[in-house]
Amino acid sequence: MVKQQGGKIIIYDINESLFERFPPTGIYSLACYLRLCTPSLLKGIDKVLYLDCDLVVNGCVQELWDMDLEGYSMAALEDATLSYDIVKDYIGYDYFKEGYMNSGVLLMNLKYWREHHVQERLFAYLNTHMVKLPDQDALNVVLHGTIKSIHPKWNCHVGYFAFPPLVVPKQKKYIKELWKGAKIIHFTGPAKPWYRECVNPYKYLYRKYRFMTPWKNEPLKSLEDTPWKTWKIVFLRKCKNFVAYLMSYLYR
Repeated sequence: MVKQQGGKIIIYDINESLFERFPPTGIYSLACYLRLCTPSLLKGIDKVLYLDCDLVVNGCVQELWDMDLEGYSMAALEDATLSYDIVKDYIGYDYFKEGYMNSGVLLMNLKYWREHHVQERLFAYLNTHMVKLPDQDALNVVLHGTIKSIHPKWNCHVGYFAFPPLVVPKQKKYIKELWKGAKIIHFTGPAKPWYRECVNPYKYLYRKYRFMTPWKNEPLKSLEDTPWKTWKIVFLRKCKNFVAYLMSYLYR
């Protein structure tokens, strides 16, 4: 598929034993830890854009790529406030002042990582601490204060479309433009776009690109066990979306 689109893909094998002393990943895949190995895998590369698999790129990312990372470990976006509530009792720093970043979109300064032994420090932390949001907790604890904040159009998670919004107050001013102007849409949460219960305003993009794959005729899945429950949830969520869109005009 990549070759048909004129691209190139390289597969790297990683030994799972590297993570045998890490905390259990819970509902997340072990793959969440793989991004932490980037500097040792991509030798000779000083900058990389990491993207989670549950997102859609909706435009050119050159502006993001050109961001100056001198003196920063990486660039990322503050996560939804739900995550703040999860980590508040153990994260160990002023996360509202320095931010608690989402690890789904990372513009990584690998030169900084190597010079400051970041991969080794992340591994040391995960070998000795319990976490609830595995790789994300480690990245924030080890690198807080060295992370540059990006515009939410580069990691538009579902918190921007919730009502009330699940974002830190300073980001509410961006909500109106994100309804149509997001460049990277991140389908966070359990209702991924391959489920009927997903009402994300950018779900149509996922369906557009899935139609270009061999799985274009696969039916959508359901999180609920009956059509009635699914319909009820979709209706309520669409109502909330409508209210959230109207309210977005009030944020400054």
